[in-house]
Amino acid sequence: MDSVEVGWYNSCTQTYDPSTRCALMLVAPAQDWNVFQQIFAEHWEAFQHAHPRYQTSYYDGLVAKMLACGNPDLMGYVEYRCLHCGQGTHRVAMSCKSSLCLRCAKVYVDNWVSQVSQVLHEGVIYRHIILTVPAMFRTTFYQNAPVVLSAFMRCGGQCLDDFYSTVRGKALRGGYITVLHTHGRNGQYHPHLHLLATSGGYDAEGERWEHLQYLPYDVLRRQWQWSWWMRVSGSIPTAW
Repeated sequence: MDSVEVGWYNSCTQTYDPSTRCALMLVAPAQDWNVFQQIFAEHWEAFQHAHPRYQTSYYDGLVAKMLACGNPDLMGYVEYRCLHCGQGTHRVAMSCKSSLCLRCAKVYVDNWVSQVSQVLHEGVIYRHIILTVPAMFRTTFYQNAPVVLSAFMRCGGQCLDDFYSTVRGKALRGGYITVLHTHGRNGQYHPHLHLLATSGGYDAEGERWEHLQYLPYDVLRRQWQWSWWMRVSGSIPTAW
């Protein structure tokens, strides 16, 4: 999913290649982006002090790259020149390609969506399902994130397999793409799963596809409550 690497240039002459545009900063930074950078520049150290789990070289590296994104003096640049007249140059700053960067992450998202669309099965109906954690347990999740979140993601697919089997009255196994979000739109810690799930699954022998036209919410809710309690809580037995 990485964009095409152009390399580090202090000064060079290049012809334009559309395939490399993901690694270049072709547009001037928007005002909203400047505000985003300013927030991190002014408050990142205070945030780390309040949340020690982010005091790692990994997060420091992400923030440092994001703050330098589009700065030709820090990130390097590519310089273009007209091959016909040889007059005039156009300098394009290199991007950071950090997953924290709002602009560069858009490239990752677009590439991910493109790849996912290629593995979806034609003729199969997919549903977007969100599975959440009760507010009373979110602090425990935060304090034990390294062990809990992995089990949490596995639990999502296992829950839907059990749910589909209950609805159909026979063992079914569906297909799922699971994405973990640790925060909600308001910035609060709110771990939840987004699942792109097939609306049905294969039988135990893997020979027959069973489509589920209707998915009862109440049954899914109870199944999820049981699944995450039994499977996720076991990963941190001393915390419950």
